[in-house]
Amino acid sequence: MTDTLYVQRGELTATEILDEVNTGNRVVIEIDLLGKSIRMVVRKHDETYYCDTPVKLLKYSTTEEMRSCLERYRLATSDREPDVAGGLEVPSHE
Repeated sequence: MTDTLYVQRGELTATEILDEVNTGNRVVIEIDLLGKSIRMVVRKHDETYYCDTPVKLLKYSTTEEMRSCLERYRLATSDREPDVAGGLEVPSHE
């Protein structure tokens, strides 16, 4: 049986969301966009990850692609170690 976890944007890390999705659960992320509350659903079927948005269905074939989506759209907090050089954070060139 599929469980659904409801969270606010940034409440979980990308790894936490992916762990839920990889065990067969759905994660519904509620975000505030231009003063309106919308929901985005992250799920996995077979080997494909899906991010259902109100306007588009995004599909990814790898965990890293899905992780990048979660971080790019700031749906999750990043759990990657920042690149640090001499105490200064070095921006990533992804």
